Amino acid sequence: MLNLGAAVYGTILVGALLAAESAGSENYAETIASVVIALVIFWIAHAYSAFASWRLRQGEPVTVQGLIRSMSQESPLLIGAAGPLITLLIAWAVRAQLATAVDAAIWTSAGMIVAIEFVAARRAGRTGRGLVFQTSLGALLGVLVIAIKLVLH
Repeated sequence: MLNLGAAVYGTILVGALLAAESAGSENYAETIASVVIALVIFWIAHAYSAFASWRLRQGEPVTVQGLIRSMSQESPLLIGAAGPLITLLIAWAVRAQLATAVDAAIWTSAGMIVAIEFVAARRAGRTGRGLVFQTSLGALLGVLVIAIKLVLH
């Protein structure tokens, strides 16, 4: 079963990483590489922590197969990060300034978070105030990702 929580986490994570990134001294390759490296580290850490938790509960030893299974289950974290990273790549292809591209990727991440909450609300049958409330939670998280950029830069 697809771990949608990991995909949401990946979306939030890449937005926060980019918001904390300073586009002043880096170039596109450095920015994208640093985000991809950080994502891979977080993915492995996420998979390892889930696997360690399972092993502690079950009293099982480490196995390569178990670690690979856990990494596979947590791979949606990388998929969730794709939207903002694709935004960066498109901006690079059209030769946009890096600072503009980073901003666009951060806004993409924030927008994806809102969209995820909207879809979740609709799937839960929410309408009216319930739909607005649930979507607003996603908007709040998206604003917090943007706030990182505003506070640090």
